[in-house]
Amino acid sequence: MIKNNLKDILNKAAELYDGCQFPVSSEHLSKAHLNEIKKEIKDIAANKKNNIIGLTKFLKPLVLPTAKRIVFESQFDFSAIDTTKNIVVYMPNHKSHLDEFIIGYTFLTEHMPIPITAAGENLFRNKPSVFVLKRYGAFKIRRDKYAEDEHYYRLLSSYLGASIMAGNQIMSFQEGTRPRDGKIGMFRKGIIGTIEEIFGKLMEQTEFEDIIFVPIAINWSENPDEKKLTTERNHIAEETDLMKRFINLKKTHSSRDIRGVYLGFGKPVSYNQFVAEHEPDENNSYAIGICNEVRSRVVAMLPIFKEHLVYSSIQFLSNYNKDVKIEDVEQLIEVTQKIIIKNEINIIETDRFSIKSQLELMEKRDIIKYGADNLSFEILKPN
Repeated sequence: MIKNNLKDILNKAAELYDGCQFPVSSEHLSKAHLNEIKKEIKDIAANKKNNIIGLTKFLKPLVLPTAKRIVFESQFDFSAIDTTKNIVVYMPNHKSHLDEFIIGYTFLTEHMPIPITAAGENLFRNKPSVFVLKRYGAFKIRRDKYAEDEHYYRLLSSYLGASIMAGNQIMSFQEGTRPRDGKIGMFRKGIIGTIEEIFGKLMEQTEFEDIIFVPIAINWSENPDEKKLTTERNHIAEETDLMKRFINLKKTHSSRDIRGVYLGFGKPVSYNQFVAEHEPDENNSYAIGICNEVRSRVVAMLPIFKEHLVYSSIQFLSNYNKDVKIEDVEQLIEVTQKIIIKNEINIIETDRFSIKSQLELMEKRDIIKYGADNLSFEILKPN
């Protein structure tokens, strides 16, 4: 194990990279080459600072004014995990650029260590974003290079190996990009396969005995990133600069619009137990199977907000009629609710929710336009 600071992590990561370069010889990289490797790894690495992370407690009321708006459920007891013998990997689904903010706040309130989190390179757009993201625990990942660039793969895996040896937990939004159609995307093998490989190597030189994969389910009553009804999975997000997204949040969604957030920590998946009960894939890896198992647990936890029923009902009815009757929306929601409850899926009704208030919000955002009789409406821009 090593100290959990950036300098020691970089030194260890460079050492691991050197070992990957010359696994069966006494040859080593030159000092100058190792320094270049450290610079490249530093560009990837998170640089957690507690004073920045502590700002979460201050900033949260700006997004969600009351703690009552977070519905938190957990089947995971972090205090029961021996982190000197277990690698902990958090695997959430992805709904909003603000997911990590809510999850991070929950880590703080539950007195759990903040993990380092994989974040796409596109989010590190400027110096303020780099400063905040890295100090909040985000490390940069390039998915376009991940599978094909051997040098980059060694840099990233060496950094992750050193970070794990320093006692860090890891979080990865397994869908990669955020699905825009309201569905849960497929979880990717990517970084999970890398952690599996790292675990195999660390078992020989550390006390690590298992990997604990923790499913995390997150859902918002209103997606802070979207102002319109969105039906296309590949719809381009309006803004990928996190600083601008946060600053502009009040312009697109007032605090009363986001009536609730659900966050659930599910029953963990033990790597050793999964291996004992399943067959590996053709590459002798269990990563894809673990991703599928964790995804199934996330899907099972996810509740449906009544706000979602309004949107989905309107989308369905608009396929058949240009003008949607409010009465039809109400009846479809009632029928849908009964089916959902019968299938034992949880429905959350937030404070002050009503179909009328939700339609008024949609009119305010120019999503719908009421007819002259106020008994029906037209959808203006579904995407």
